[in-house]
Amino acid sequence: MTTAWHNKRDGFDKRVVPALARDLWNGDPASLRWISQDYNIVFRFEIDGRGHFLRICHPALHPLPKAHAVMHFLRFLAGAGVPVGEPVPSLNGQYIETLEDGYYAAAQMEAPGVLMERCVLDIAVYQAWGQSLGRLHAASRRYQPDLSIGYEFPTVQQFWRNIETTVQAQSAEIRRIYADLTDAMQSLPTHDYGLIHGDFRPGNVIWDGATARTIDFDEPNYHWYIADVARALMELADQPQAQRRRFRDEFMRGYLSEHKIDDFWLTQLSLFVQHRALLMRMWDVQEGGCWTAIERWALERVGW
Repeated sequence: MTTAWHNKRDGFDKRVVPALARDLWNGDPASLRWISQDYNIVFRFEIDGRGHFLRICHPALHPLPKAHAVMHFLRFLAGAGVPVGEPVPSLNGQYIETLEDGYYAAAQMEAPGVLMERCVLDIAVYQAWGQSLGRLHAASRRYQPDLSIGYEFPTVQQFWRNIETTVQAQSAEIRRIYADLTDAMQSLPTHDYGLIHGDFRPGNVIWDGATARTIDFDEPNYHWYIADVARALMELADQPQAQRRRFRDEFMRGYLSEHKIDDFWLTQLSLFVQHRALLMRMWDVQEGGCWTAIERWALERVGW
């Protein structure tokens, strides 16, 4: 499905990027390398031999106030010592630079290591991975949004309502699961709820052998904290239950060392995995895709 963002993304003139990296971040144009444009348009470049990433976007995907709000949150986390991809100001002192035709750009340091998705079956990484998320959530509890930016982070309840029309065009089973999950989420207690990463999957975490560093803060939203845990672990859904339990316990050992939440939430992990899977499946449908693994996870509440 072609969207306004796809048109803007594909219409961006990449020939301007070498000068952009040089003039705004003192980057080496010769080091510039295109990475991807599945979501943001991403390039790697070097400043004095150190790797950085340049992310280019447009209001057709994310309104500029949202980008500023996300940057404010990310800078707060970095300042609080949370291991994240550290944002880097331009030579103008700006963390977000506006470009021609509405595009805007931001840069951050390259985190050394490998994507956590390469280690997802290595239980040895899970305590440090959980600890990193616990530090993020503990800092998030202290975060105060900048009201002058004029953007409010969405709630999961908004996301859930936004897929209802798409759900109604699906099978009777999908409609039933959506209704059941709606009732279940409405009955949950309101504590341990706050601003989360929103897409804490293995592909958004860098592992350097000691620290799990979170990247790609595109969708912070207000949700129960356990939702980020569910997103981290949900790709273990096809593993035997005993294996899932071992990985979960190791992850939570690290998490709870940094951020305390009620024991009740672990009993709800299956609910949150299924809830996230159905959200992702409906987003996939809305974008014209078909990720069959996500549909399987949405149809069954896997035990943890």
